[in-house]
Amino acid sequence: MGLPNGVHHLAICTKDIKGQIEFFTQVVGMELVALYWMHGVDNTFHGFLKLNDSSSIAFVESPEIGEIQGVKGVSHAGSPARPVAAGVMQHVALNVDTEEDLLTMRDRVRSHGYWVMGPLDHGFCKSIYLAAPEGIMLEFSTSEGKGINPDAWLDPEVVRLAGISPSDLRRYRNPPPFQGQGGRVAQPPPNSGKPMMDGMERLYDMTDADVTAKLSQPTPPVDVTK
Repeated sequence: MGLPNGVHHLAICTKDIKGQIEFFTQVVGMELVALYWMHGVDNTFHGFLKLNDSSSIAFVESPEIGEIQGVKGVSHAGSPARPVAAGVMQHVALNVDTEEDLLTMRDRVRSHGYWVMGPLDHGFCKSIYLAAPEGIMLEFSTSEGKGINPDAWLDPEVVRLAGISPSDLRRYRNPPPFQGQGGRVAQPPPNSGKPMMDGMERLYDMTDADVTAKLSQPTPPVDVTK
């Protein structure tokens, strides 16, 4: 169907990639599986911590990141309940399978000296919360394998306040199907009014094949065949 089915990786900027690796391996228990020069980006490290074989938390470190001062309420929320600038991650929630696993994670994190709130029962999930290094608002949640019932969790008042009409809601609950064309849909012009990535002007006149050939770097930094 070609639909997204999970988070492959969530990339977070850091001034101290070793400190983040220390926290997420020793406190949280995730395995470091990749640490290398970020492809196509000068003087920048990229590190991946494994959630499962197809999902990771990634960290990006560069000298420029170290020069940017974080501001609560702008770059990070400072609390799972406080606002942050539009387009910026407010908090990240990592899944565990059961409530027992949730309490085990709480024990693990507290044993390293971190203050943890919860669990809180949110109806469709139970969660614990803490502040991780560099102001990351971190949540661990479990739905114990149960999906969200939208009939119970789409609050009519909030739907209305969000400017969502009944016809909008029907569309949002039933996204239109799409038949792929094997990658043959043409690239739209860069001045189409849609959001654009900065610094990509040199690629505007290149074909998809040329971009793939020029920018791909599939070879690992370590030769494991020797």
